[in-house]
Order: sequence, then C-alpha cells, then structure tokens
Amino acid sequence: MNVHLSHNTYGKHHVRISKIKRHSDDAANHEFIEATINVMLEGDLAEGYTAGNNANIVATDTCKNTVYVLAKDDPFDSIESFGSNLATHFLTQYAHLNQATIEIHQHVWQRIGDCPHGFVGGTNESPTTTIVAHREQSLSVCSGLTDLVVAKTTESGFANFHRDEFRTLPDTDDRIMATSVTAQWNYSSSDIDFNAARDSIRKALLVSFLDHYSHSVQETLMRMGTAAIEACSHVTDITLSLPNKHHILFNLQPFGKENNNDVFVVTDDPFGYIQATVSRD
Repeated sequence: MNVHLSHNTYGKHHVRISKIKRHSDDAANHEFIEATINVMLEGDLAEGYTAGNNANIVATDTCKNTVYVLAKDDPFDSIESFGSNLATHFLTQYAHLNQATIEIHQHVWQRIGDCPHGFVGGTNESPTTTIVAHREQSLSVCSGLTDLVVAKTTESGFANFHRDEFRTLPDTDDRIMATSVTAQWNYSSSDIDFNAARDSIRKALLVSFLDHYSHSVQETLMRMGTAAIEACSHVTDITLSLPNKHHILFNLQPFGKENNNDVFVVTDDPFGYIQATVSRD
C-alpha cells in the first residue's frame, strides 16, 4: 500500500494573554485586553513527519513565546492588527514557512463607571478574528463574534410552514425569539480601522434583529446579514449562525389558569440551528 503526506500544519493553541495599555498622556488611564490565541504554521515541514528530521520545526513553545514577546511592543490597536503583525512575523522570521494562521478570541472587559483602571467581566460575547498570511497571497482577515445572546419578547412568529404527517408544532404569531449569534465576515482589505468596522457591524446586527416583525429566524438572518454588509463597505460576505434558544409556552390549563403568553419553559436541547452566508454582489 502506498501512502503520502498530503497536508500538514501545527502550532500552539490556547495561548492566553492579557495586556494593560497605558496612555502616554495619562498613565493612570488603562485599557485592559485579554485574548486567547491559536497559532498554526505551514511550510517545508514534511521531513519532520516522514523522516524524523526536526530541523525545520519551530517548537510550539517558541510559537507561544513569540505571542508574548510581540505583544510587549505592539500597540494592540485591535485583535486584527495584532493578529496581522503576528502572522507576518512568522513568515518574515522563518524563510521555510509559507503560511501562518492566527486565530484570536477576545475576552471582553468593560470599564466600571468612570474608573480609569477598574473593569468588570462576565459577558460571554467574544470578538474573534482569523488572519492568514501566505507568501504568494495578500493578507486575509476574517473577523466575527460569538455568543452574542439576544432576544425579543414579541414581534416574532412562525406560521404556515411545511405540513406533513410528522409536524406537531402549531402556528404562532407571537413568540419569544432568542438566539446566540455567531458571525464571521470577510474583509476586502487589511488596511482599515478594524475597531470602527466591528462597531458598525455589531450595531447593524442588533438594530436589524429588532427593526421588523420576524416571520422566521431565516428571514431575520437575511435582514441581519444585509444590514451588516450595508454598514461596512469593506465586508465581502458574512456568515451567521442563529441557533434557537427555545422558550416554550407552559400549559397552565390543568391548574385552572390561562397562559397569556407570559410563562414559558426554557429548554436547551435539542435546538433548531439556522445558518446562512450573505454575500455582496
């Protein structure tokens, strides 16, 4: 039997880092950044697998150290800018590598009131980005967010959907619509204000979630994706995943009470999962 190594990649995952940014004009005014970073490398590495030759293998421990050392002097203006600098560094530093992929999940800290150095955490929402640096291609940036939990308690229904012998779900014209948004969007350029772009996209997603009567999660997803693309001219496409976070009307009739669409059972599993990509023409 003949076999061959058709693809390989390796690196360091879950490199956790935090950084305090101190402003030069006000040293007591801090920004607090925390992120988890994955580094993956590709290139002339096959002999490490096929011949036990480690000469070209940059240790995964070296990958980890690189993250911390570069973070020291990097302005860390955004997770995209730091990821781009980190990916570019690996190709500049190691001639035998041809691709570096950096994935970053940011952990959000919010300022406590007006305190310049006090922060509160706890939100599950995580800004994300994936940077791919390739020697023969321009830098690609795919950003996004995960676990943006949103809900509206009216202006949503689901009716007139396909009927067959297995359908049991009744029509409704008033329901809780709740989901945990995961979004990924691709940029046409790596030379933009990523923070401003992210803010405008996130705002557009939230506004478009609320600004209409929703006939289905599918319809709302399309409206949200369209709004995100309209909000940022540098976005070429956006993929949205909107899993249902079900709130099911509880039957109060056995207890002599009428449920006026105000008491619900919250369920986690199983759940509907709706995903689509909206692209700019």
